[in-house]
Amino acid sequence: MIRYGVGALAILASSIGIALIVYGAGLIELDILNIPSWIFGPFGAYTLIYGILSQKDPLYYSIWGTVMLGIAFTSAFYKLINPVIILGVLIIIIVILGLIIRGKVRK
Repeated sequence: MIRYGVGALAILASSIGIALIVYGAGLIELDILNIPSWIFGPFGAYTLIYGILSQKDPLYYSIWGTVMLGIAFTSAFYKLINPVIILGVLIIIIVILGLIIRGKVRK
């Protein structure tokens, strides 16, 4: 398995590059409030997957991955969904994830 920092940097650079191409080509209209979704979405997904597959601090990486995905969803869908609803769902997911990973670690 690759180290977290190496993969995170690759994901972050790729995500920013894709965002620049999409906005530069005019495929999507630039909305400043959507920028965090380009950064935190892929980065959060990578962190969550790393946390699930990692033997080192799975709860830490999984929770931070979920938080980053929550920020990404809030940024991407702020016009459609109330951010407080996303925050509530995020808290429930973190609790469930914590219970699942805690059970997996104790076995």
